[in-house]
Amino acid sequence: MKSLTLNSLLLLCPLILYSCKESAIVVADCILPSERESQDHDPSLEDGQESLCLLPAREPSANLTATLTLQDFSLQDEMKMEKAIERLKIVINSVAFKNRVLNHTYNGQKTFVDNEGLTNQEIYDKVMLGSEVLIPGNDEEMDLDITLYYANNSVVGYTYPDTTRVWTNDKFFSTYTYAQVAQNVVHEWIHKLGFGHDYNRTTRRNYSVPYGIGTIIKDLIEEMTPQVNQDIAQNNK
Repeated sequence: MKSLTLNSLLLLCPLILYSCKESAIVVADCILPSERESQDHDPSLEDGQESLCLLPAREPSANLTATLTLQDFSLQDEMKMEKAIERLKIVINSVAFKNRVLNHTYNGQKTFVDNEGLTNQEIYDKVMLGSEVLIPGNDEEMDLDITLYYANNSVVGYTYPDTTRVWTNDKFFSTYTYAQVAQNVVHEWIHKLGFGHDYNRTTRRNYSVPYGIGTIIKDLIEEMTPQVNQDIAQNNK
């Protein structure tokens, strides 16, 4: 087992069970138009039981893509991860994502915790350029290397600062929605851009770049579900 320095521990990114419990409502997955056209959706559901996703407006300047390497995934699990990544790519390239990152606040200020001295605009630009610490270069690409494992503990996923690989715990992955899977994936990937967060569950940790952007991604994917979208519109009246 690798020995970890304190700095390495601070860069580890375990999303632990009690932090996940903060999302009290689990929103059912909708299906993308492309999935309906190809009939690539849950065959156990009858016609009309699945909602068609409402796609957000695309940010004209955004073009972030992803390369995906999966280890120890079954074919079914691969499909689930791929669908989560498709939704992640849609929302991260949206106008709404840009606006929420730029307007993210902590203690009444437009900022993120542990922001490496960057403004919200600079953080957004860094995310969209896709230049990881270990794979430098502004290629507008998320380089994702994910291994599925099982452990009966409270860690949803983790990584180390000296590897591009991320480990995802099937204990949670197997029951997570696409939004929750994408939240965990982007959280871990944000670490690869050089952002960290408190190791312990502090009040400020949820406002860090990995947690903050992870939450934004999860919310935006859930908002593609028509009922959630309608509820938001109703609340904004």
